[in-house]
Amino acid sequence: MQLFKNRSSHIGRYRVKGLYEGGNLMSEQEHPLSKWFGEKKIVRLMLLAALLALAVIHIEFIINTLLLFWRVGSPLILGAIMAYILEIMIKRIEKNFFPNSKNKWLCKARRPICILLTTMLVIFLSVLLVYTIIPGLADSFTVLSREFPNYFIQVKDWVMETFKDVTSITDYVKDMELDWNFIQERVIQWAIRGMADNSLITSTVTVISAVGGSITNFLISAIFAIFLLGSKQTLQSQYKNVMAAAIDERNNGRLQHVLKVANRCFSGFIIGQTVNGLILGVFTWLGMRIFRMPYALMVGVLSGTTSLIPIIGGYIGAALGTFLVFTANPSLALWFLIFIVVLQNLQANILYPRLVGNSVGIPSLWVLAAVTVGGGLSGVGGMILAVPITATIYALVHEWVQTKKELANKKMA
Repeated sequence: MQLFKNRSSHIGRYRVKGLYEGGNLMSEQEHPLSKWFGEKKIVRLMLLAALLALAVIHIEFIINTLLLFWRVGSPLILGAIMAYILEIMIKRIEKNFFPNSKNKWLCKARRPICILLTTMLVIFLSVLLVYTIIPGLADSFTVLSREFPNYFIQVKDWVMETFKDVTSITDYVKDMELDWNFIQERVIQWAIRGMADNSLITSTVTVISAVGGSITNFLISAIFAIFLLGSKQTLQSQYKNVMAAAIDERNNGRLQHVLKVANRCFSGFIIGQTVNGLILGVFTWLGMRIFRMPYALMVGVLSGTTSLIPIIGGYIGAALGTFLVFTANPSLALWFLIFIVVLQNLQANILYPRLVGNSVGIPSLWVLAAVTVGGGLSGVGGMILAVPITATIYALVHEWVQTKKELANKKMA
């Protein structure tokens, strides 16, 4: 009876008494899981497994809830992202804005002044970008609409001359005619018909509503970002107090270390991506100036801006640049395409992995792998987030491996 009581009590603590064999009692053994996780952690793992099972069963509800949360809170989330990016610029301005001054007023006003300077710089760059690109695109479309019939004739003559020995192609191209007036009439008729049945008006109203909503969300995000930047010290203090109350010191230290590594990787990626776009834009502008190609400044700005999107941004910039050069001088469009393809390949395979890889602290191979996998999973957003996420995991795993090696060496010693 006493044996049964002892055995029952130990089962409650995840320990099992041996069976009575040959008058001898087997030694007490620990539960296999408790050796690795501890008795309390086994219960936590069981609860975690139950939560994961519930999440799998109700995955559709969870996804709908997350989508609803994104629709409602997207301006605030975007505002937090904007604040994080602006904070990188603000820190660098603060380091050079009277860093050794002991003036109390200047010390208190340093951060508001730096926020104001950063905001003004971003607005200036945005206006410069729009002022550089929009007029050029408008002129290009105007020239294209005016010269399109001439371009068609030139292309037709080039095809006839190039494939003059291939009668099937020349006969087909020879019979091709472009009635530009007829096309314009059809466009006008389509517009009138759309206004008559309200489909065009409905589409226009929908587009205007979407654009207006996007502008409103952007303004809300920008205002929220400014408030976050202005309240940084207060928010940091509140965050530290909440984490100290909610999590024990050991786990809190681990979490802060993970966040510190992630912050280093994300900020390094943003800086590296920006420098990479700046270098590519300058090289594009210089190359076009050397080869006397039109729209050198605008195409350089476009190439540098679109290259902020990993991999696919280069193709977007090349397509826009080829279109702009073609509208000004069709004979140079092919040469520009060759030039930009060579430059983009050098940038993608040499400059980008080395520059961004050094910024985030991972080898070039992992940069290319992260961009490929992230783009396949989530498109452009996945490409942008894949590199810093991979860098964070790489750094944490590297630290874990080094710690294990040091412990093993100490045991051997």
